[in-house]
Parts: sequence; structure tokens; C-alpha cells
Amino acid sequence: MVQVVGIDFGTTNSLISVVTYDGRVYSFDDVGKPHPSVVRYETDQVICGRKAKEKLEKAGVGVLGNTVRGPKKLLKQTAINVDGRIVNPVDVVTDLVRYLKDEALNDENAEAADLTRAVVTIPVDMDGQGRVALREALLNAGIYVETFVHEPLAALYAYFKDLDDTEDAFRRFEGRMVLVFDWGGGTLDLTLCKVVNGALVQVQNKGNNTVGGDYLDEAIVSYVEKQHAKQHGWDEDNYLERNPDMKAKLLVACEKAKIDLSSKEKTNVFLPEYYQGDDEESEIDVWLTRTEIEQVCFRLIQKGIREIEMLLSPEQADIDPQTIALCLATGGMVSMPTIKRQLSEIFGVAALHISKKGDRIISEGAARIAADKLDVTLAKPFELLEARNSVVTMLRQGTALPKRGFSIQQEQSMYCTDPRDGTALMTFKRPTMIDKSGASDARTNYGNVSVPINPHFPPLSERIVVNVRIDDNLIAHVSAIGSDEGEEVKAQFYELEFALKATKGPTHSKKKTEQLDASTTTGAGTVALANVSRSEHRWELVPGELIKEHNDKNPYLKKNYTEQQRIELLRYQPCSRCGAKWKKNCCT
Repeated sequence: MVQVVGIDFGTTNSLISVVTYDGRVYSFDDVGKPHPSVVRYETDQVICGRKAKEKLEKAGVGVLGNTVRGPKKLLKQTAINVDGRIVNPVDVVTDLVRYLKDEALNDENAEAADLTRAVVTIPVDMDGQGRVALREALLNAGIYVETFVHEPLAALYAYFKDLDDTEDAFRRFEGRMVLVFDWGGGTLDLTLCKVVNGALVQVQNKGNNTVGGDYLDEAIVSYVEKQHAKQHGWDEDNYLERNPDMKAKLLVACEKAKIDLSSKEKTNVFLPEYYQGDDEESEIDVWLTRTEIEQVCFRLIQKGIREIEMLLSPEQADIDPQTIALCLATGGMVSMPTIKRQLSEIFGVAALHISKKGDRIISEGAARIAADKLDVTLAKPFELLEARNSVVTMLRQGTALPKRGFSIQQEQSMYCTDPRDGTALMTFKRPTMIDKSGASDARTNYGNVSVPINPHFPPLSERIVVNVRIDDNLIAHVSAIGSDEGEEVKAQFYELEFALKATKGPTHSKKKTEQLDASTTTGAGTVALANVSRSEHRWELVPGELIKEHNDKNPYLKKNYTEQQRIELLRYQPCSRCGAKWKKNCCT
């Protein structure tokens, strides 16, 4: 049986992996390395991957002449200028994905992979627009996205699957915190997770796209050129001109030197005919030491390390680093000795694991998730804040998130407690920590929605219908509408945190949850009134206009109105004289 593939579509590198018939993970790579995420346009030719990267003269992400590096970062834009051509970034991503797919189809292991369907990884900070555009690009290349999953979460699942006994490992880590530290060429992603009942549950995420390894490569190039100038006594006014395409070659050489210095104390960067001329001054011949490189990159590395301190600080997760049971370090940057050393100092040697699959563990994790048919679930409840800081859970923790072509939704009726300013403020939140959903526990905001309502209605009278829908891009779409004003307001939130139910996990007794009595809640804001009854005969609890709808449809089964239902019905009827909705003194 062919397997759905996993795709790590990265800013710097990309890779497709699949679980083969014998249970191994196979990656469709380029001579043992992932394919560079680079697309070059030469007249009518589209060149992708390593061949395109080898012609780049500078590091970084974006449009570099006729070349696009890291097109995933450009998906927020509707158009980019590539050497005078106006191009849609979706089309650039499509060209790169089509190249990855074609390379995989030409591989001898292609028969094990269903290259039309994929679990695709995304950075923790990828917004909704980027996800929609990425799905479109993959579809244009003939690949359906079955589900998205955060890159660090995929890496962590791959780590557990590579252990001799995965289920035993989950039991040993039960209830403990783990941190995934993914530092690649384009971004640094941090995900703090907890193992709960055999599931990997995201606690908090943090991302930084200004400290990637590409910036280090550029800094090393600049340092090498300055060292060459110093050797020959040049100043700023007598630099020689570079030969065409030579800076691209120096960039590759410096990237290789950075990798070599992970295992060596000293290495040489040599490029003949770098500058125009025939003597020694035209060739780059510079020796680099590990200490020099660490000094060149010091500020950038420290900026990345501080991201850990900020994530674990009292203002965010409030976690002691020594309580982290595992720090899984992935990505090309973590092979640098200075980064290894600082991670060891923070978490201890026993907790730190530097992945030997740093450039492919995310892709392998996505392939494992696809092969094991895991559901991505909601790590924390999606909540709506009521007046006096009580909350209504719209979607529960552990809710299975939708796969391709599906969505889930939940509706809730609310009543405005203070209609005088003509708006009801809806605030959507999630607990800051998992299993901490009591009324007094800390919460993180998704955002607010301000719903127009009739200011002449009495308190707790105008019904506001709130709907939360999560689509297959794992974006929460919120809509709210006041029953009298009828003006719908919408918002989108993409900062959902995910969980993977990896094993059955231990059985625990259910915790008692705090019960919130909404009927006693007062004050400015909104309040939820229960719309369920323990008895099917309690018609006095049904809203007045719904009684009318029932009576109109069932003339022989009519129900009598209570005084409250009669008044409630009248509120939603137009004035019999002027036809206006509820207004103060409408006919005077």
C-alpha cells in the first residue's frame, strides 16, 4: 500500500519523505541533503534547488535579481518583481513544489509514495493567508494537503518514533515538559510541549525569523573579504572588482567552512580569481578558526539563545529550565559548538539531544504522522469570555481538528448585559497552560470582536449568535451577529496550538472541572444563558420567537406563551404602525 508523504517545505531547504513498505523512512533528497528552497528564472527556463542556489551572490530570503530564495516567506504578498517580471508568489512556490515532486517521481522508491497527498509542516508563526496560499500552490503542483502540522511538533514525533520502544518512552515522559529548539537557515522556532496521556501537547510557541543561519553565512562572507583586504593592505577606496558569480561561490565556501568548524578548530577558504586581476591579490586565501567564527556570529547567536530565556520566563511559560526533561535541538545551526555548549549549560547534558537528523527530522516526522494516520487535535480549549471574567468553552481541548475538505463548528447564544453603547464586546481566549482552565487561571488572548446591537433594548434581551468554525487550514473563523441589528462581524485567528495523540496513554480519573454559574453574572460585557433543559417538556425555557416559529409550522401542536416569551417575541416584531424595529418612542 502506497503511503501519504510528509513534506517539510522550509524557508531555506525543503524535503519530501515517506514511510516505506518495511516501516523505514525514506527521503527524496539531493545527494544526501535537502533541496534548497531556491527558484531561478532564466528567460524561459525555471531552475530550482541546488543549481539555482549555486548562482546566488548573497544570503537572505526574498527576491535576489532573477532568483527567489525562501518563497514561502513571500506568500503574504500578491505579487513580486523578479528581474522585471511581475510574478505571483504562489506560482513560484508551485514551481518549487513541482520540482520536488518530479525529483521524487524519478527516484527508485517512488512506488512506495502517494505523491498526490501529503501531511505538510508549517512554522509556528505562519498566518492564515500563508496557509491558504501554500495549500493553493501545492494543489497547483498536483498535491493535496491532508493536514498541516507545526514543524517542531513533527520533529518531536519523529524523535519518539526513532526510539527502540516508542510507547515505553511516552510512559517515561508522561507529565513532563519537553522543548523543541529548531534553528535552521531561515527561522528559529521554539515549541514547549508536555506529554499528557500519550499525547504530545503544545504548551507555548515562539518564533523568530531574524536569526536564521543565512544571516550568519552573510556575516562570515563579509568577514572573509575584510580579512583578505587586511592581508593586502587595502582600504575602502582600492578594493578590486569581483569577477561575475564569484560572491555566490564564496557564500557556498563560507557555509561549508561554518560546517567544517563544527568538528575542526581551523579551516581554509580558498577561491582563485575572486577579484579581477592576475596576481595573488585576486584570489581569496583566508584561514578561519572556530574562535573567530564564534566572535563574528556572537551577537546573532546570543539573540537566538535569549529566545529560550523569554519563552521560559515568568512573563510567559514560567518554567525552570532544569525541569525540562528533554531539549530536542534540530536544524543546521545547532551543530555549532558554541550553541551546543550554551544549550548544555541551560538544560544539562542529560536533557539535551542534538538530532543527527537535523536537516530531515521534520520531514520524517510529517511522514510518520501520515503513515500512523494521527489526528491533529486542539491543545487547549477555545474560549469566549463572559462578563465578570467567567468563560464559555466553545471547543474543548482534545477536539480533533479537520482534515482536507472538512471543518468543525460550534454555535453559542449570548445576551448583552450592557447595551447602552450599542456594542457587545466578544473576547476569545485560551488558557496559557494546559489543564489550567479554571476561572482564575492565566489566559492568552486570540482577539476581540465588537458586535453592533440595539442600544434601546433592555439588558440581557438582544440575543447575539456566535459561531466558531475551524477549517482544514486550521484557522479559526469567528462570526457574531445581533438578532435585532442583524450586522454580522467576522474575525480570523490562526494561533491555535496543536496536540498529537500518539499512544493510548495511561488511564487517569477525570478531573473535576470548575462550574461557572452564568445566571449570576452581571456587569458590562456579555453573558451566556443556558439553552438546554433536563426535561423535554420545559417549553417555558424556549425563546419566544422560536415558540412562534414552532406554532406557525405546527398549528395543531401549538404551545401557549408565558409572559416572558410573549414580551420576548414582541421585541423582535416590527412596530405595527411604522414598521420600525425596536426603538425608543418610534411612533412619536
